[in-house]
Amino acid sequence: MTRLFGTQGFRGIVNRELTASVAYDVGRALADYLEGPKTIGLGWDSRQSSEMLGFAFSAGLMTGGCNVHILGLVPTPLLSYAIPQLKLDGGVMITASHNPPEYNGIKLWGPDGASFTMEMGRAVEDCYFVEDRPLPEWQACGRLVPSEDFRLQYIEALLEQVNGQRLMKRQFQVAADCGGGAAAMVVPALLNAIEVRTKLLYCEPDGLFSNRLPEPKEANLQKLIQTVKKNELDVGMAWDGDADRIILITNQGRYLMGDRVFALAAYHSLRDLQEKPKRIVTQVATSDVIHEVALLVDAEIIETRVGEPFIVQAMKSKNAVIGGEENGGVIYRGWSWTREGMLTALKILELMELEDKSLEELDSQFSTYHQVKESVHCDLQEKDTLLELIKEYAPSEVECSTIDGIKVRYSDGWVLLRPSGTEPIFRVFAEAKTETRAKTLVNQGLQIVSDALGDMKTN
Repeated sequence: MTRLFGTQGFRGIVNRELTASVAYDVGRALADYLEGPKTIGLGWDSRQSSEMLGFAFSAGLMTGGCNVHILGLVPTPLLSYAIPQLKLDGGVMITASHNPPEYNGIKLWGPDGASFTMEMGRAVEDCYFVEDRPLPEWQACGRLVPSEDFRLQYIEALLEQVNGQRLMKRQFQVAADCGGGAAAMVVPALLNAIEVRTKLLYCEPDGLFSNRLPEPKEANLQKLIQTVKKNELDVGMAWDGDADRIILITNQGRYLMGDRVFALAAYHSLRDLQEKPKRIVTQVATSDVIHEVALLVDAEIIETRVGEPFIVQAMKSKNAVIGGEENGGVIYRGWSWTREGMLTALKILELMELEDKSLEELDSQFSTYHQVKESVHCDLQEKDTLLELIKEYAPSEVECSTIDGIKVRYSDGWVLLRPSGTEPIFRVFAEAKTETRAKTLVNQGLQIVSDALGDMKTN
């Protein structure tokens, strides 16, 4: 059976893979999965197609007997936070996160504000692929629930997570790049509330992302970097399309990888925490800088498969304080069960204030790591077979993890070989403390994949 959902939801090019009729059918399938009159929160990012897909999804939900509470154009973390606060039965976010503007997607959320697990997504798929589903009687159709703007409540709750008075006294100077995405709906008001002197870049919703693409990688943030350096600001901040993750620029104009943003957030959350054991959850592709943090704050690292749902599940089962990924997404226990780009922004400012250090100084306490990321084409139906062969080719004299793909760890670095969950490729990531060693490791990984592919074709 063709699969619809990946690790977290479904994405595709609008009006090709993802049409209004697909959105309607997924909404209807969710209503069938929920079995009964439920109220679902609906949010969307700033993409040109988001409202169209959102209302199509709503029609499917209401056809199946669910009510829809429309939150509108909001960051994904606002939706996650709002679901339990409004006592909703779940949620849906129309977003393609960091993908280009021609893409969009559908993410589903449970009543606790956590993303659907893969198992839950598969159950919705099962409903989606049922043919000739009977429609409920007309009187069972759902309704739109009157809703108010939730942003003020969300911002007030965010500010309660930090010492706002201390942040006001510091009067930080920040460049904020919302990229025309959903962050634009919250970030200006949030920073203004703590009297940050802010230079705003692209902080108006722009469904075409005409100023920069929604992926906050270094090549897309040159204007932000120049703004920080030219104006001698304390920090630059940039969010992806739905604002669930954040990237930072130091006061010297240096781009910080998402791993290091996560590392600083974990350090801040755990350094003075008295509970034992302290636990950090992350996925297998995250930099070893997080292991340095764990050693510094006496915490335990728990590794999971790549994907937010796996991190959240582990955080719940292990009662971990914080979780995160290599892309700048950080999840905080006791706040909401999703990556939180806005709260991380406040936490980083608070850390700078408490330590009385610049972002450059805070980051410099950790080692420098070099990462190289490559990929090899592999047909979707061949991935499982290829992975089993790769395990046979992996060196036996060093530590290997098979949590997600295979991760080969050496004394001076690691290489991760894993199939993409959404593309016909096998990813090969390597990390080491020198660029030369990282390139050597990634080449070794590429050779292992190449050898396994050759063996598979000859057999």
